[in-house]
Amino acid sequence: MKYCAALIISAFISALQSSVCAAAQTPNVSIDVGREAAKDLDGAVAFEKLKSLVGDWQGQWANGPIHRVNYRLTAGGSVLVETRQLSPTRESMTIYYLDDNRLLATHYCPQGNQPRLQLDSIDAKGRMNFVFLDGTNLRVEGRSHQHSFPMRIIDTADFERAEFYVDNLATTLPENVPDLVKYERVAADR
Repeated sequence: MKYCAALIISAFISALQSSVCAAAQTPNVSIDVGREAAKDLDGAVAFEKLKSLVGDWQGQWANGPIHRVNYRLTAGGSVLVETRQLSPTRESMTIYYLDDNRLLATHYCPQGNQPRLQLDSIDAKGRMNFVFLDGTNLRVEGRSHQHSFPMRIIDTADFERAEFYVDNLATTLPENVPDLVKYERVAADR
C-alpha cells in the first residue's frame, strides 16, 4: 500500500514539475492558434492520410543534398514517427498524433529544441498546413526552430513538404517562403 501511495505521489510531482517546466519554457514568438482555429478540421481524417506515408522516401533540398525520410507507426497505430536522415551523423524526428480531434506534430530538432505544431488548415489541393503552437528549449540564442510546414500527399509514390524556421528569440517572422521539396517513395530492399 505504501509503495502504491509513493508511486502516485511520485507521478503527481513529476506531472507538476513538467507543467512548471513547460510554463517556464514559453517562447517569445507564438501564434495563438489554440483549439478554435482548427476546430472545423477533421484531424482524424488528416492523420489517416498521413499514415499512407509509412515507408521510405527520398528528397532533394534546393541547394542539392539528397536526404532520406522514413515513416513508421508505433503505439498501436496512434503515433506516426517521421525520421529524417539529414546526413550520416545527423537526423531529426517528428511525431504526429491526435489530441481529441486536433492533429499535432512535435519536432525533435538536432538544434536541441522541440517545437509543437498543430494542423491549422487544409487547402483545396490537399496541402496540410502545420503552424507553431508552443515548444521547449526555444530561448537558446543563435538557434532557430521549426515554425511551420506545409505538406501535401500527391499520390502513393510522391509527396511534397517545406519547412519554415525562425530565430529562437525573434519578435517578427521573416517573409521568405521556403522551397517545397518533392519526395519519392523508395522501393523496399529485397
